[in-house]
Amino acid sequence: MPRTVLVFINEEKGLSADEKIASAHAEAKSALENYWRALEGTLDPRKVERATNNALVGDGPTIARQVRERFHSEDRLMLWFDFHNHDSKRVMRNMEAFMKAIQN
Repeated sequence: MPRTVLVFINEEKGLSADEKIASAHAEAKSALENYWRALEGTLDPRKVERATNNALVGDGPTIARQVRERFHSEDRLMLWFDFHNHDSKRVMRNMEAFMKAIQN
C-alpha cells in the first residue's frame, strides 16, 4: 500500500533558496488551513502544524533530503501536488521539479 504524501515544492525562477522554502511553507499552511476549516468548520492550529510536518515542504534540495530521511528506499509514495492548487501549469512545474530533485 503506498503512503499518501502531500508535496508543496517551490522551485519557481527568480527566488532565492530561502524564499522558495518560505513560499512553500506558506502555500502548505494556507492549503491545510483551508482544508481543516472546510472539514470541521473551525481551525485547530495544532492540526495544521501536524499536517504540515507530515507533508514534503520546501525547495528541491530540502524535499529530496526529507524523502531520504523519512522514507525507506523501498517505500512507494502516492504524491499529491495539486492539493488546493488549481494552477495546472504550476502543478506540472512542481512535478518536474520534484523529479529533478530526487534524481540528484
